Amino acid sequence: MAVGAESTFDKNQAAHGEEAVHPAMRLLAPFQKEKAIDLTVFMGQWPTRLQIRAAAEDLSAMADRLGLSGMCVSHIASIFGFDTRSGNEELFREAAKDERIWPVAILNPAEPGWDQELEWAVKQGARGIRLVPGYHGYSLTSPQALELLERVKEQGLPVHLCARLEDERLVHPRIPLVPVKFHEIAEFLRLTGDLPVILSGLRAREWDSVSEHLNEGHPTDRVMLDLWFTNGPVSAVASLCRSGFASRLGYGSCAPVQVPEATALQLAAADIGADQRTALCRSNAAALLFGHDAGQ
Repeated sequence: MAVGAESTFDKNQAAHGEEAVHPAMRLLAPFQKEKAIDLTVFMGQWPTRLQIRAAAEDLSAMADRLGLSGMCVSHIASIFGFDTRSGNEELFREAAKDERIWPVAILNPAEPGWDQELEWAVKQGARGIRLVPGYHGYSLTSPQALELLERVKEQGLPVHLCARLEDERLVHPRIPLVPVKFHEIAEFLRLTGDLPVILSGLRAREWDSVSEHLNEGHPTDRVMLDLWFTNGPVSAVASLCRSGFASRLGYGSCAPVQVPEATALQLAAADIGADQRTALCRSNAAALLFGHDAGQ
């Protein structure tokens, strides 16, 4: 279309006094009406790609566009900075601009003083604690990681555990990334008890690899997988639901590292029932985080 030209769609909308909405956005309507909870969101600047960045205003616009009721947000600077505090400080400042931004502080148990950082984050109003062991270079079975888990359990805060933030094939060669081992995730889950745990960046079949390391009958009803790396090709969401996996899934975009519409469109277009769409978009996450559906 030439610069300045109006489409027939735009003219028709204007003639009826309606706000212009691109036809492609109408595909998101089944998702938008669910008032979804986004379990995995970041703000700040990704160090290797200029276009991957987000401030509070960008996340507010995303929430408006997708109809989100809440976003579990952490700061990228707490992943790649010299410490976690500077990113977390900026996170809490920015979160004050929009009540839909739920601050999830990133901690590093390999960093001296993490216990004081946890205490500070709780006082600042953290809605959860996020761990990125593959980027911070520690084992989930290290004494420090297990001690952190015990302290977080005392606070009753959800743990958001990121197995990955991007496909390994896209990782910059100068950024060290150690894949999180499945048996370490399983060992970590054995000790979480009733604590809510959100696993981010796992494929559905990788969850099978994790669960193989759990004791038979180990309860996992407090463990949820976000969907940004689980959704796979078209029809994957419906396939997961048919396999009885629906109660373990929740919407997570991994924005701005990933394009949030990708998973939202998967959920909007999935050949599933209305109750299952509501569960995957909002009610599973609300039940895990709050004990009830926040949308009701």
